[in-house]
Order: sequence, then C-alpha cells, then structure tokens
Amino acid sequence: MTSPKKILRRAVLDDSGLERVRAMHPWLFRGNLRQIPHCNPGDLIAFTDRAGSVKGWGLWSDSALCIRVLSFGPKEPDQMVLLRERITSALAWRKMWCPGEEAFRWVHGEADGLPGIVADLYGDVLSLQLSVMGWYRHADEVAKIFRKVRKLSSIVLRNETKHLDKEGIPREVKALLGDMPTAPLRVKIGSLYEMVDIGTGQKTGAYLDVRHVPDMLSPLYKDARVLDCFSYQGHFGLHALAGGASEVVAVEQSQGAVDVAKENRLINGLPDKMTWKCGNAFDIMRDMDAARERFDLVIMDPPPFSPGKGQLDSARRGYKELAVRAFKRLHDGGHLVFLSCSHAFTRDMLLDTLNEAAMDEGTSCKIAMEIHQPQDHPALSGVPETDYLKGFVLGVHR
Repeated sequence: MTSPKKILRRAVLDDSGLERVRAMHPWLFRGNLRQIPHCNPGDLIAFTDRAGSVKGWGLWSDSALCIRVLSFGPKEPDQMVLLRERITSALAWRKMWCPGEEAFRWVHGEADGLPGIVADLYGDVLSLQLSVMGWYRHADEVAKIFRKVRKLSSIVLRNETKHLDKEGIPREVKALLGDMPTAPLRVKIGSLYEMVDIGTGQKTGAYLDVRHVPDMLSPLYKDARVLDCFSYQGHFGLHALAGGASEVVAVEQSQGAVDVAKENRLINGLPDKMTWKCGNAFDIMRDMDAARERFDLVIMDPPPFSPGKGQLDSARRGYKELAVRAFKRLHDGGHLVFLSCSHAFTRDMLLDTLNEAAMDEGTSCKIAMEIHQPQDHPALSGVPETDYLKGFVLGVHR
C-alpha cells in the first residue's frame, strides 16, 4: 500500500501535461499540473494522471519549469544508479562519434536523459554544470560517479549562469574532486591546440559546439583574406591561418580573449598574419564601411541575441545589421558564414533574416552548407528547444 506521504509528493497532470508525457517531453511546467506535490526543491517525485496512475518520475523545482523528467513509467528509479547508467551510455556515444578527440561534451542534459547536467571533458579534466537542485545537492556523489566511469585528474564545478538563482543554487566555481587547475590547459580543439581556462573561460572553458566548423570551411581558406567577428580566442581565425589564409582580421571585445588568441597562434606555430581589432563588432564594422575594406570570407558567430521568445525582434534587427555589413565587406564570389546559438531564433528565422539583408544589398546568395550542432551536443528529435545551433555558409554574387 502506498504511504500517504508518497501520495502527497505526487504531481497530478492535467490534459496538457499528459499530452507532453505522450510526446515524451523531458519538461513539465506548472501550467501542466492539476495538483502540485508537497515536497522540497530537488526531490524525486512521481507524476500521475487523475486516477493516480504513475506516468513517470522527475526532479521537482519551484520554478515555472517545475519537473525535469528522469524516467517514464511507473517504476521509481534509483537516481544514482540511473546517473551511472546514462553517463556510461553517453560516453559510449561520444566514443563512436568523437573518436580520439581530447575535448568534447560528455553529457548534454536532456539529450542524454540527464536534465540539469552538462559535462565537458578537456583531456583528463571534467568541467561540470549542475543547474537543478536535484543534482546540485548530490554534487559530491555525482562527481564520484563520473570518476568511476572514466579516469579523471580533477572535476571542476562551473555553476555561473543567471537562472541558477531561480533554482536556489549558488553561483560558484570550485573543485569537486582533485585540484583546481592553477593554469590554463593546453588542449586540442578541432585541428589545433588552444589554451583553456577551466575556471574563467566562456561556458565550461571553451565553445566546444563549434569546434568542428572551421574544418568544414577548409576549402575557403587558401589565399583568402578573412574577417572573423566575435572571434573570442581565435578558434575560427587560427584555423583559417592554418589552412593557408593570406590574412585574418579578427574582431573581439575582450582584451583577455585577444591575449589568449595570440598565445594560441604561437603554440601552434602559425604565421604572424592575424590582425586584431579589440572593441564592439557593430562599431568596428561601421568603421570598415567607411574604409571600404573587402574580404573573401566573413565569419559571424555572435552571442545569443534572443535567449527567449521575448527578444526575437531585437535579435532579428541585430542579426540583420551584422549580415548587411558583412555583405558590404565581401568581394563578389566571396562567402559569408553566419551562426546563431539561440534555440528561440529558428533556422527559418535566420535564413529569412539573411535573405532580407542580401536583398537590401542587391546580393544573390547560394547555400553552400548548412551548419548544425555536433554529435556530442545532440538535439532530441521531438524537442525543438534542444536544437539551438544553426548556421549557413552562403556563396555571394552581385
């Protein structure tokens, strides 16, 4: 017989919630519930239909997104057994799709059945994000399980995102196992080595989701003059140099990132053909308009202008301005690479925006390539929110 305490800890779904369960969606919202459970943030709870039939189990949160689903069906999972099984499965997926790579995403949240966990591997150092209380309150045990599955010298918690406040989780960077690295790590990312600061670098240390994109562009580099905007630590520009570019002009707002990029050029033994412009990309592109500079390849990898649906109009304006200015800078026969990392700004929105910018500039474009997130950042086919990275390589003709 089920105890009254367990019954109180159940969430009862309404019709919209049952529909999400039928679609096997990993998120349930307060608006999907008839009855809220009596429990604490981070508790493992059951969610049921009106008759009390258990439809699955998830981690409770007091935010609008209140249940992250761990499993469907009536059987209550052992949370730590489930964790070990799923990180083992996730690692097997990466061994298949990322063979021999030093740096990759080991766990990608919902796509690996572990909502609230992101784990990026840099050599033998794991950078870990635990963004829901149901994992954070077990942080030490979570780290130990990762180390049981693969030998690691250290595991660093990188919890810094703003939405942690809604979960009641402190923002912090600390070692969970082993020592905090005292110096940047020298790690091969894509085809080149880069210095990665696990403690202060962007995201978990580097932008691993675009690490393969520069190699996809290799036919465009030979003897090309390249403009690399939002360059960060030079990932795209350095690969262009390695591929035979005659010159790279890189635009980046952070002087610290520019300094690391210069070091990255030296450790790879690349020629001194990279010019840095440190400042706001919009302002620098306007200055280039006045100088009428021209390039064979322009790369645009801006930050997410639309983290949510409420910012879509401003994102469209920002992306369009960048695209218009990029088209102005391209030689006839040149190429534009344009990426967006916002799930709210869809693939079709991005293509429409690029087409509008091209029309404004009297430019005809051919889609040479379409870019998606890599296999270690998988999207769930039925969950569009997990499909965030998109981009196009456009051949430009006037």
